[in-house]
Amino acid sequence: MSEQQPPADNGPEPETPREHRAEVEETPVMPSWVPVTIGLVLVTIAGLAVYTGMRYPNETLVDRIIKPRRNTRTPANPPPGSTLVFPGEGNERTPDAREPVPSRTRAEITGGGANAVTATMRMSARRGMLTRVTPDDTMIFVNDVAIGEAQQFNSQDEVYDFPAPGSYTVRLVAPGYEERQFIITASEDAKSELAVIDAKLAPLIR
Repeated sequence: MSEQQPPADNGPEPETPREHRAEVEETPVMPSWVPVTIGLVLVTIAGLAVYTGMRYPNETLVDRIIKPRRNTRTPANPPPGSTLVFPGEGNERTPDAREPVPSRTRAEITGGGANAVTATMRMSARRGMLTRVTPDDTMIFVNDVAIGEAQQFNSQDEVYDFPAPGSYTVRLVAPGYEERQFIITASEDAKSELAVIDAKLAPLIR
């Protein structure tokens, strides 16, 4: 009688469909809303970058938050004679009123020859002055006291009020421009409430 041969070893038996299905179900799958949310966040960040770059081309948004620009606007009702060179410093430097200038001429021409010709305009006001000067960062001096920039006194709500009746010499000074000078007499019988200085400084000729 012949011996019975053992069955040949052909490797592991194939998986049943049930076992294969269980393995597939155990594989983690990312929810569909996750990539959509990531895309929306990236689009939002890109939009903010474009917006801030267009709005603040010369500075970053961080600079705007940490170092805001200096506010040069005047208070709504500053006290008479207030100097506004530095925000928050009101009556520390007040120009002294001088004796009224005994002259009715509208302008006075001085200088000539070797000296530069200077024209001084004379004006009067009951209350104060309003400055419409170019360039708008021109420094205003009243009786040799710096009171602020011209743009700080350029509207009816932001005028410079003289502290007392008398005469005030107003100088307009800006680097690279010729200096202008005005004499304003503050008195109760003046025809106008405000003296309006409307001037455009001429560049210096080099």
